Amino acid sequence: MDDVITLADSGGSWHVRVSGAGRAEAAALSEGEGTGVGVERYLIQFWPADL
Repeated sequence: MDDVITLADSGGSWHVRVSGAGRAEAAALSEGEGTGVGVERYLIQFWPADL
């Protein structure tokens, strides 16, 4: 990824949750047609561990 995401000005511990959709469809497209660009979607959530 070219983008940098700053979560805080100083260090700390974070919880992270990642959800994805479209992985099977992207894999099927990659095998049959070449690439499944834009088919997979992800949601990534961060929150401080001390909350």
